[in-house]
Amino acid sequence: MAKAPALILSSGGLHSLVAAGIGSREYRIAMLFIKDGRESERHAQAAFERQVAHFKPMKYWAVDGSLLRQMTMPPESAGLVNSTCSDPQSNLLPTRELQFLAIAAGFARQIHAQTILWGAQYDAKQNDALARNMELVQVLNQLLEIVSPEAPVVVKTPLMGLEDQQVIELGYQMALPFGASWTCQMPMDHPCMSCPACTRRTRAFRAAQLTDPLVVKTK
Repeated sequence: MAKAPALILSSGGLHSLVAAGIGSREYRIAMLFIKDGRESERHAQAAFERQVAHFKPMKYWAVDGSLLRQMTMPPESAGLVNSTCSDPQSNLLPTRELQFLAIAAGFARQIHAQTILWGAQYDAKQNDALARNMELVQVLNQLLEIVSPEAPVVVKTPLMGLEDQQVIELGYQMALPFGASWTCQMPMDHPCMSCPACTRRTRAFRAAQLTDPLVVKTK
């Protein structure tokens, strides 16, 4: 029996890589990267393209979403920003996740996919962030069922609630190419190893007692 199609919403990051690995076992995957104007976009897109080369999806897109950056709020009005994802301004983009997922739903409909896999993952200790995003996914799925009852699309988050170390270990078990991912927030040719995203990634690899190939390449 042929596998059903599914869409991977990818940032080119480590969590997107692992989500794609999980999805490729059950589905015929397609992959979507949204160019949202972050400083590290060039490197993130290059990582996405390496993931495409690895997974060989049925279809893939890198679409322009730079207009989202025009909605960025000034830091002084939004409070302290300390994002650990590859976009240091992610907390300044209103309804960022909702907009990304809505775009992904449109592309999922194009390939008749009923599933979107989103590699969102929050430390279980961050109770507010975890609960808020679980609720976001639940409400969005209800909305997608209302607007498209004849072909509902369901967002799934296979990494939600896992610790960073567990995500690394899961990727290792699937023999995924960790080098085909980009986490750093800085527009540099090598990870800076000091931004919040790099620090979080380094801590996760150490906890898993594994070597990050991106670190090896900088030596």
